[in-house]
Amino acid sequence: MKKKMRDTYRVIGKDMSNDQAYGKVTGSIKYCGDMQSVGMLYMKLKGSTIAHGKITAIYTEEAEKMEGVKAVFTYQNTPDTRYDRGRVERWEKAPYQEKLFDQHIRFRGERVAAIVAVSEEIAEKACEKILVEYEEYLPLISVEDAQKGLPLHEGGNIYPVPDADRGDYRNAKGDYTFRNETHIGRMAHLQMETQAGRAVYDKSSKRLTVWSGCQTVFGVRSTLAEFLGMHYSKIRVIKPPIGGSFGGKQETLIDPLIAYAAVTLEADVRLVYTREEQFVNTIMKQSLDGVVESKVNADGEIQGLSVSCTLDAGGYLTVSQGYADTIGTKLGMIYNSHNIHYDAKAVCTNTPVNGSFRSWGSGEAALMLENHWNMVARKLNMDPIDFRMKNILHPYEIDVMHNVSVEQVHFEECLIMGREAFHWDARKEACKKKNQSQKRYRYGVGMALASHTSSFYPYRVDIATSMARLQEDGSLVVHVGIHDHGCGTVMAMKKIAAEVMELSIDAVEVNEADTLVNMYDFGCYASRSVYALGAAVKDSCEHLLEKAAHVAAAILKCSQSFLCYEDGVFYMEMDPQRKVTLEEAVEHSIRVIGKELYHVSTLNAQANPGVSGAHFTQVKVDTYTGQVEIEAALSIHDIGKAINPDLCRGQVGSGIQQGIGIALCEDIKIHPTTGQTLITNFKNYEVANAYEMPDYQVIFIEEGEKTGPFGAKSIGEVVVVPVAPAIVSAVNEALGTELTHLPLTPPVILEALK
Repeated sequence: MKKKMRDTYRVIGKDMSNDQAYGKVTGSIKYCGDMQSVGMLYMKLKGSTIAHGKITAIYTEEAEKMEGVKAVFTYQNTPDTRYDRGRVERWEKAPYQEKLFDQHIRFRGERVAAIVAVSEEIAEKACEKILVEYEEYLPLISVEDAQKGLPLHEGGNIYPVPDADRGDYRNAKGDYTFRNETHIGRMAHLQMETQAGRAVYDKSSKRLTVWSGCQTVFGVRSTLAEFLGMHYSKIRVIKPPIGGSFGGKQETLIDPLIAYAAVTLEADVRLVYTREEQFVNTIMKQSLDGVVESKVNADGEIQGLSVSCTLDAGGYLTVSQGYADTIGTKLGMIYNSHNIHYDAKAVCTNTPVNGSFRSWGSGEAALMLENHWNMVARKLNMDPIDFRMKNILHPYEIDVMHNVSVEQVHFEECLIMGREAFHWDARKEACKKKNQSQKRYRYGVGMALASHTSSFYPYRVDIATSMARLQEDGSLVVHVGIHDHGCGTVMAMKKIAAEVMELSIDAVEVNEADTLVNMYDFGCYASRSVYALGAAVKDSCEHLLEKAAHVAAAILKCSQSFLCYEDGVFYMEMDPQRKVTLEEAVEHSIRVIGKELYHVSTLNAQANPGVSGAHFTQVKVDTYTGQVEIEAALSIHDIGKAINPDLCRGQVGSGIQQGIGIALCEDIKIHPTTGQTLITNFKNYEVANAYEMPDYQVIFIEEGEKTGPFGAKSIGEVVVVPVAPAIVSAVNEALGTELTHLPLTPPVILEALK
């Protein structure tokens, strides 16, 4: 079978709206918080008023007497079984520290009771009726205190990761040794939709169905099955539309609560967090303290790199130990250094739980390293772009931390194109002249380089499965375990399928992840969706089209090699009037041959192409107030092929806005003695608002990654990675400082200027 040669793709690379856009604009899309049913019950939680201690008495009688209250759950009447919110695979090693309710309180706001009632209002009022008495312990709020204090868990408070060494840093020789420290504050994910979920237990079939705004339906199912002691086959987890994640919905947070209540009460139970609960009772981004040391020659060549860091895990370890380990794996993705040492640890404290966050270690590695390299370049009197050009990896060179090829990565092109498009040299000179001509405002330019993953390879197997099925009218349904965060990955799958099958987007349906109808999938993280799942979708559609061509050849009584295919129609190359539509092929296959037309593809990623990104920015710093204004920005990203350029540009914009927040303002403070979270709403949480966004330019390098679907590789997480270090670099350039304590709030800047 031959396909018509085209100069351009039909839909790949064309700007198209997110497939959920109409539902969002009209308000007709249904999130978990919108779900209603006859007889639905509603859950509300009561939080602790202390940061560390033990419940000595809990009085629930008044709440239980209230009309409309169906159940009150506490540590006294729920299982003592432990689970781990960060586990996503049955065979994964995890700390297993958490219970539904625990007598031991480990952070202020931790749930101590749950009310299930016929309305949210009744459940909320009933929570107020519960009285709790505590034996209070000294709270360990800081990492320093926790490393010396009483253990929060049986395993203690300190969880180191194995040292990672490549080459011999200790004996590496360099003309100079440079060292600096970095602090990154605790952050919230700020998804517009708070945590929400629904669980329904069917008494007749003994089946549990859960709607979870999550990133891994199979991970949620695994945790629920193990916790409830149910067969996996009896639990169905469905991923509905969600209003953002940024890693905050990667972990199994409220699902065990609603699932246990649904099974116990044989009911339909829903829980939707308030914004305050979203801040305190989900997860935050870990605060981090890191030390970077390097050995560098006078000409700028890196001879060795040593990184140490400590993460604050909060009240439960969850993924923080793995997160700390992952930061180390990112140290060899950009620069050609064969002598690397890395050591790290996560520490449990009496503060809200910390965990998964967008870029999973790449952002932290970049903040430590890029700030360090910019400092090194300044001390060597080198331009930071020139310094990087001397040390970057080139296509198909080896990432020494993983010992795999970076594939067709384009760090050099990002730097060269960025220098030209941002007018780097001219801007630097202009900033110097401005700084010489007046006193109050200082100007500076800065840049940073970034990378991230496209799959799990090689540190984990990364399988992805897609089933493509032709319907009776020739339209297509694709079953693939996609978890769209609202950023358009469902549309990406539709476009990949439509391109292969030469169908309109409207004729292609892609269902989101559902454990009942999809084959197993790990979930949406590591920026693997388009690269890994998209490749499976493309493969399943290509094989399905071949099967349809075989049927068409049977109808036309000719060899399949004589057929051409265009726009849903097979026709004979020598006689185009003899043709068979997809609809006719489906009918013949079912009614005559006796087979449905479908194909299942399971692919195992055998590469992890690096994605390169560079961010350039210019800032204006008010030395009287400490305020920083972003005057201009440029992001260049090597993404292989933009499946949907408009949505990719939107991702870049979101990364810039989030990166500004990381660099300049986002920081959740915890009271140093009470452990109270001092910011729990949008009113008091400082973010980069829309009016503070600069006019930014986006350039995509699209040379096509040979292992990716239509050449695509990842984009969703790398966009945030270089933004904050570029801003920090620009501020330091403007002020002549070496600030590395983030965020760079006005008080931090004013203190440095003293």
